[in-house]
Amino acid sequence: MIHNRSAARPLPVVLPVLQDELLSSWIRRHAAFYGVGVNPMLRHCRLDVPLPRQLDLALTTSDQHRLGDIFRCGAAVIRGMTQSRNGKAPEGPIATVRPMQVCNRCASRHRAADITRGARLRSWMEGWRMSCPVCGTRLEDARPMDMLTKVDADDPLLARTAVHARMGERLIDGTIRKRGGAGLPLIELMRILLLPRPTVSENRPCRTAVPRLLDVVVPGFDQYLEEHYPHYRSPGTFLLAMAVRVPVLAGVGAVVSRPDYWAERLLGVSPRDFHDRLIACIRSLPGRANAPRITGTVVPT
Repeated sequence: MIHNRSAARPLPVVLPVLQDELLSSWIRRHAAFYGVGVNPMLRHCRLDVPLPRQLDLALTTSDQHRLGDIFRCGAAVIRGMTQSRNGKAPEGPIATVRPMQVCNRCASRHRAADITRGARLRSWMEGWRMSCPVCGTRLEDARPMDMLTKVDADDPLLARTAVHARMGERLIDGTIRKRGGAGLPLIELMRILLLPRPTVSENRPCRTAVPRLLDVVVPGFDQYLEEHYPHYRSPGTFLLAMAVRVPVLAGVGAVVSRPDYWAERLLGVSPRDFHDRLIACIRSLPGRANAPRITGTVVPT
């Protein structure tokens, strides 16, 4: 039973943390286990937040240690379930409220037991994911609009880009999980690849009204976008549908594997006033700290 006392008492029974579980999910499961609502559980923990999800995104040091005492575990365990860095909301493609994708295999396994039912994983909120880090299963879109416009995973372009997409996924996940802000150049590269380009190669015309830089790295992307997302103009949110995310991740993997090669080609089809941003991004990619300077000398467009 949860008691409303001036000093929060440690919980007598603490549920094991599921692999890759969100802190908010863990707290909700405890509320269900003790037969109380989420708000009474938050009050018992002396947490002044309207929604548990806010703890995932901006956990303060004091709340981190308070939760460690109440749930009788180390502060590092609490911090490991969050998606924040030093109490600051994360930058990049992380969903703020609802999962953008789900692992159906893990969800089914969680539903099989009362104690794990309703669990949410961190990877379900992360916009650089295409596969589950727990079981390796391909993640599926969870947002209604993405589900309505879902593209078959066997589509030729998705199949052709799968290897580089997995490389892009691993690169982003490794830098964000291990070094926090070090992953930001890769997120910036994702944004850059979706930017419009002013010209289209005469040898490879496309029907879309907004050709993308990504089509230079992943030939056929413009045509693919026109076929499956004819009204696509800009992400609006950077939480991309899986069918768009996979080729974008493939572009990230390809560029990181040959940064100088792709820098030259991307600079050749991008506006002049955009070159500084592109060069800065390429030079900031993992492993390029001591690389020679990219000059921006390119083949004329």
